[in-house]
Amino acid sequence: MPEIQVLEGCEEFAFGEGRVGTLLVHGFTGSPQGMRGLGDYLVANADIAVAAPRLPGHGTTWQDLNTKKASDWVDTVETSYQHLKGQVDEIFVVALSFGAALSLDLASRHQGEIKGIVTLAGMIFTRDPRRHLAPVIARVAQSIPGVGNDIADPEGKELAYDRLPTKAAYNMIRYLKTAEKTLPDVTAPILVMHGRQDHTVPYANAQHIYDKVGSTHKELVTLERSYHVITLDLERETVFERTLNFIKENSDVL
Repeated sequence: MPEIQVLEGCEEFAFGEGRVGTLLVHGFTGSPQGMRGLGDYLVANADIAVAAPRLPGHGTTWQDLNTKKASDWVDTVETSYQHLKGQVDEIFVVALSFGAALSLDLASRHQGEIKGIVTLAGMIFTRDPRRHLAPVIARVAQSIPGVGNDIADPEGKELAYDRLPTKAAYNMIRYLKTAEKTLPDVTAPILVMHGRQDHTVPYANAQHIYDKVGSTHKELVTLERSYHVITLDLERETVFERTLNFIKENSDVL
């Protein structure tokens, strides 16, 4: 079977040698490219070690993603977390969109280990009416039009699929229900950031995450001009700065 090729710019990355590490988790149908600017910022401004895994099936083809299951994504995040944890004194997790569900689930399993969590346009549920028909759609169509590049900035470009693979989407929707149940077990400090005009993941996700996590130290930041991919959008500098400030406030070594 031929090896699946990773698209240029979608590769996973890891760099920086600081005592603080940050795991960067991208979203569904996206790639580490959506987290690259943030990673560069954290390393340049605070010498933070960053690692951004490529979730299985992402950054290749939508057909490849259709062969993956939620357990593949969960295992990749867990493995990347354990690897980074072994290299640093403290670890934070910053996640975009569906990556937030994976990361909140991760945090629920590692209470007392993760110093803080930042969700960026975090997805923990969907209101898409097609969700009720997801198992049927997955049987009758391999893909439907994609949801990538929800960005207000005309110069912003996300390397994401233009098709939504239906089998993988069904697996993702089912996993969201599992991840949502873990929110009360998330106790680490958390910063929730979300664009008011997000057309992909409703803003109500941000409020739900904020309300349901078990964290006592939590903050909700609303971005008024940004759409979904806030790491690449008009207020990305605010996203970068608030993320770094949150890490500094909750770190014992920075």
